[in-house]
Amino acid sequence: MEEIGKRSANIDAVLQSRGSLLDDIRDEKRECEQALETLRTRVTELQNFVAGHQLRARKRKEKADALKAQMDARALELHQKLARAKMLEDLEKSMEGYSGAVRAVMKEVRRGTLRGIHGTVSQLISVEDKYATAIETAFGASIQFLVTDSENDAKRAIRYLKENRAGRATFLPMRAKDFSVGAAQDEPGFVAAAQDLVTYDAKYDQIIRSELYKTIVAEDLDSAVSIAKKYGYSFKIVTLDGQMIHPGGSMTGGSRGQNAGFLSRSNEIEKLRETAAQMQKKLDEDEAVYNSLAEELSAVEADLRGGDADLQKAQEAVIRKEGELKLVEDREASVAGALADLRAERSRNDERIAALQKTIQSAEVEITEQTREMDALQDALGALNKDKESLEQKREALAAMESQMHLEILAFQKDIEAKREFIASCERSKELRADRLTELCREIDSIEAQNAAIGEEIEALEAQVESLHEQAAEDTRQIEACMEKRTESEARNTQLRTEERSLNAVKENLSGELARLEERRDAMENDLESARMKLYDEYQLTLREAQEMNIVIEDPAASRRTLQEVRNKIRALGSVNVGAVEEYREVSERYEYMCAQIGDIEKSKAQLLELIGDLTGKMSERFREQFRKINTYFGETFAELFDGGKAELVLDDPEQPLECNISIRVQPPGKNVQNIDLLSGGEKGLSAIALLFAILKVSPAPFCVFDEVEAALDDVNVTRYASYARRMTRNTQFILITHRRGTMEEADILYGVTMQEEGVSKLLELKTAEMAKRLGVN
Repeated sequence: MEEIGKRSANIDAVLQSRGSLLDDIRDEKRECEQALETLRTRVTELQNFVAGHQLRARKRKEKADALKAQMDARALELHQKLARAKMLEDLEKSMEGYSGAVRAVMKEVRRGTLRGIHGTVSQLISVEDKYATAIETAFGASIQFLVTDSENDAKRAIRYLKENRAGRATFLPMRAKDFSVGAAQDEPGFVAAAQDLVTYDAKYDQIIRSELYKTIVAEDLDSAVSIAKKYGYSFKIVTLDGQMIHPGGSMTGGSRGQNAGFLSRSNEIEKLRETAAQMQKKLDEDEAVYNSLAEELSAVEADLRGGDADLQKAQEAVIRKEGELKLVEDREASVAGALADLRAERSRNDERIAALQKTIQSAEVEITEQTREMDALQDALGALNKDKESLEQKREALAAMESQMHLEILAFQKDIEAKREFIASCERSKELRADRLTELCREIDSIEAQNAAIGEEIEALEAQVESLHEQAAEDTRQIEACMEKRTESEARNTQLRTEERSLNAVKENLSGELARLEERRDAMENDLESARMKLYDEYQLTLREAQEMNIVIEDPAASRRTLQEVRNKIRALGSVNVGAVEEYREVSERYEYMCAQIGDIEKSKAQLLELIGDLTGKMSERFREQFRKINTYFGETFAELFDGGKAELVLDDPEQPLECNISIRVQPPGKNVQNIDLLSGGEKGLSAIALLFAILKVSPAPFCVFDEVEAALDDVNVTRYASYARRMTRNTQFILITHRRGTMEEADILYGVTMQEEGVSKLLELKTAEMAKRLGVN
């Protein structure tokens, strides 16, 4: 009661001193709550501001990206069209597709050595694209004919070709032939006269009309055939897709090459240039719009960055204020809890004092009563002790008799069980013998019934054997009759096979003759087709036109020899390259330039190899020096982290330090391990950490980021690792990502991310070093 009274006095003093402290803490809490509410309102405003600007920035960026993709696609298409136009212009300038003689003449015309030549027919006319194929087909080979002012100009050009062996070309004379299509223009499928579809300078009117004399254009081959038949094959008719019917009825057609059109090439160049100009205009407009969007996006992003910075600062202020509020609340709860505990303890002490006083009074009364009862019980206990001794003797005698009777009862029970088992065995033997007797009687009856059935079956089988003997005799007679018939049939079959073989031989002879005649017919048809193709390829004549010419060759062999000699002479002339001197000069200059380049490259290569050798030697020396330092620090760090042991780094080939492997040999305390692969996961992790710290000792980094490097370590080694990292902070700042308590305890600042609301992350900051100073913890 005295101790409780002293404690109550102390509690009263503490309650009086702590009451004012609790009021101060509650005032501080109200101020923190008001400031926190203001900061949260500011954060909400900034979040709305940032969200709005993010939406604006995202929409403008999506629009700008879509426009950029459209511009890239349009620029690519523009580049492709310009490249196509440039390629076609290059083909047009180099006169690709024209004969060598035409190119040679036009080259001299551009040089000024030949005058009076206007160009090829294809260069002097223009045609709508849809009629280009038909007009080019109508011109045929004359599309490459050269137009001259006079025959003298043509003679000079021919003389040049002859002297330089540059091939053959055709020059057009100035003459005029005109015709009228008449009623043919009213026929189905008629398009126009070919001369009416061509645009050209008036001074070339005579030449164009002469070349397109009696040529009309039809929509398709069916229309062309219909018109040709109706007017007696008197026109040259070409279709829009390039098929042609010659006067007289011969037809030329098929597919055309992709680059065969001289006229369509010029049209395509013009179209490509027009399309490219339109696309360039549209591209410039898109680029202006894109630049405007980019400027708007830059302005929005600048505002967004400013809003993000303000929001980050506001959020950090909220987190700091929440931390302060949490500390104040903790202090309030701690002080209020302590006061409540003290008041409760004071009440309990008062109750305990009152209870103790009541207990003292009742205890004194009870002590008096218990003393009287104890004296009476002592007297009764003396009398009972005497009765207890006599009862103990009787109990021992009765226990001996009970044991003897139990033994006799057990013996009688065993005899009874043995007799009962013998009786049950005899009854089971009796039942088994009765069942066996019944089974044997049933087997005897069954065997007798089977014997009777077998006897009846034997009698039936004997009767059946007799009938089978009779039937076998009848079958033998029928077999003999069939054998005679078979012999006659085989003789007839042999005769028929002989006749069949003779007929097959006749059939085979006829088939062979028929196949020979068919092969001969096919060969003759192939020869005829080859002759037609050769006639058209070499002489541009159809079979009907050749027959109309009525040329008779009296000596075919001599004619073939003459033709072969002429061809050999033409072949012996070969093709003359008029630009060989210029090409040789260009190739020679290119060769000399390349030789000089190769020499420079080889010299540079030798210098580079020498420089690489020097650098490799310096790198090896530098590597060995740094390797020795790291190895020394590795052994020291390993011994500190493992509290003993040895560790070293070994080069597999010291002569090639930059290319060889590096072995790690460690020996923890109490173990004899030569290879790191034999260690446990935690030991490997700690060894790797020791190597990392050794490297940092040689070349300290400004800061390092470790991502759960101590995850495999136990708590003791985590503490060692964290303490060692603390010592390394003299030269390096460490950012550690961890879940281990020992690492967190050594940190100066702790950062955590929490998501109290769905999709809203908050950053928490705890400056443990400052908190330790404020709390007075070392």
